[in-house]
Amino acid sequence: MGLLIRNGLILDGTGSQGFISDILIEGDKVVQIKQNIDAAGTEIIDASNKVVAPGFIDMHHHGDLSIMELNKAEASIMQGVTTLVVGMCGLGLAPANEKVRDYYHNFVKNIFGSSDILYDTIQEYMDAIVKKGVSINLAFFVPHGNVRFLVLGSERRPANEREIEEMKKSVEEGMEAGAFGLTTGLIYPPGSITSTEEIIELCKIVAQYNGIYDSHMRNEGGDVIEIGMRELIKIAREAKVQAQISHWKAGSSFAWKLTSDMINLVKEAREHGLKIYADLYPYEESSTSLSYVLLQPWVYDNFKENLTDLEKRKKIINEIFNLISANFLSSAPKAIKLIPKVILRKFLLRFFKKSVRIISVTRIHKIEGEFLGRAIKILYPKRKFIDGLLDFVRDEEGGIMVSMRMMSEAKSINSLFKQDFVCVGSDGFLVKDVNTHPRSYGTFPKILSKYVREKNIVSLEKAIKKMTSLPATILGLSDRGEIKENNKADIVIFNFEKIKDKSTYKNGRQFPEGIDYVIVNGKITVRKGIHTGALNGQILKHKSDK
Repeated sequence: MGLLIRNGLILDGTGSQGFISDILIEGDKVVQIKQNIDAAGTEIIDASNKVVAPGFIDMHHHGDLSIMELNKAEASIMQGVTTLVVGMCGLGLAPANEKVRDYYHNFVKNIFGSSDILYDTIQEYMDAIVKKGVSINLAFFVPHGNVRFLVLGSERRPANEREIEEMKKSVEEGMEAGAFGLTTGLIYPPGSITSTEEIIELCKIVAQYNGIYDSHMRNEGGDVIEIGMRELIKIAREAKVQAQISHWKAGSSFAWKLTSDMINLVKEAREHGLKIYADLYPYEESSTSLSYVLLQPWVYDNFKENLTDLEKRKKIINEIFNLISANFLSSAPKAIKLIPKVILRKFLLRFFKKSVRIISVTRIHKIEGEFLGRAIKILYPKRKFIDGLLDFVRDEEGGIMVSMRMMSEAKSINSLFKQDFVCVGSDGFLVKDVNTHPRSYGTFPKILSKYVREKNIVSLEKAIKKMTSLPATILGLSDRGEIKENNKADIVIFNFEKIKDKSTYKNGRQFPEGIDYVIVNGKITVRKGIHTGALNGQILKHKSDK
């Protein structure tokens, strides 16, 4: 039986003005678009006074870390998202060998709550997902972290020529399986110890498949241009590869003034023939693992023991201050850097107490939503802050997600979002039984309600384009991202006057309002705001000309 959507305001994803029409779907495709379609025997959805748009494409998501357990992908589907782009920031469950599995067991699993099960190849993981069934489409990238750990394990040194060739073979295997490109997380190990030259060599393989280099850049703060963006542009130029800036931001108060220069640098690169794009999420608070911010990788080898032993704790505390200084003060005014270390440490501790918000923990959930200083006082009232902090990380086994206000809507996000080469990526996770950053449940509705309806930062037509045809064009998806005949029937139907995100930092797991229907490959997956249980998602494959 076919599906007929009647009388909706169709915003086709191209940015063109909307029009009232019917849409007939048969199988997984749109077969007819016109008014007053007569299709006896079809299921009818009355979309009067509603917007009908292509399903949203989330250009940056970490759902692959838990999709086998959370295969309904409700956090995303209920936003109107029909495709997740995964394998981001150099992290993923494939490819893997024992070196990668050790790394994930000791480091990634604790930090990001990833699955215990890893897969030898991306193709093997794709096959497992297809067998399981998922509600959402998935577009995979090859994670650089896995590729490097396959060959070098945790060795903190440059790769030699033979090792680079082995890594190239792994990247090629992923691209042959249908991956869309390679991702790096250059603030996480092993990306943080990987040279630009190594990445260029791997990206040359990606370029052979007309793929994409997608990067969490090496710096997103005060050195976002000189260290972060210039490296990405160099890689794009020398490897002759299309590039994507992950969760683009001016990530500190020192960097907000650089926003116009950031925009101009991308425009200049594009004018010189480079294909550079970016994605972002509409929140002023970023999110990461507290363990990542505080600890060096060696701590994870014997996690509880290292965080309990008094001598090792002294070493860890010293490293904490060095890491915080490197991450947060590298681009601070010179006057701040001249402050004596003893005073500077007190300043940094005060900053962490008042600025770092607990998003989720593995054990004591009552502190979720609290700022770090108050959380430590609640949990360890008789301990000094720094000692309580280490106890907290140890007792939660590293599984602490936090947020910090790093961005400014007025001074940076709004200007970045307006650019024609910027699409939307939530940087979200699929989580179970724990809190999460509100972006995981609210990114797309927030843009439509706040950035379009309330503030008119961009038009509704342009916002829809940024969520649909623009990411589809970036990925080379010729049959998605636009409502037109013979395209795949990924569609969202929503009430523009009512759509609203409800997720908060205290309770991030709240579904939005105003989204009535979500259709994935022709099958209704959300009906009147309720997930139907349909598992009609597909693994999308990159089509190269090689």
